[in-house]
Amino acid sequence: MENWPQILSVLGLLAVVLLVLVGAYFFTRWAGQNMGGGLFALRSGQLQVLDRAALGRDQALLVVKAGQRYLLLGSSTAGVTLLAELTREEGECWEAPVSPQGPEGKQSPNFRALMRRLKEKK
Repeated sequence: MENWPQILSVLGLLAVVLLVLVGAYFFTRWAGQNMGGGLFALRSGQLQVLDRAALGRDQALLVVKAGQRYLLLGSSTAGVTLLAELTREEGECWEAPVSPQGPEGKQSPNFRALMRRLKEKK
């Protein structure tokens, strides 16, 4: 009977740790659903991330629709850089539903093909 206070103290500490872990789990689930759920899931109002291509550790290319403008952005640990502004036609390629065949049965453009066209313009 002399050990009861120590046992209750340990059980109380375990209950508090368990409550903190359960609270953290439910908070991260709530935050993931209500706060955008990550960079690629950003679709709110006038700003949409249409596509993301990872280039390396902490480096990525992003196709973003900002209002009626389509932008190609480079993202790294140093920040975000505007690489090019896409035409409406080029930007709408990312908004179309993804399917292996385009509307006329031809292959729909992919990221690599669109990047090649951008290089040819320069």
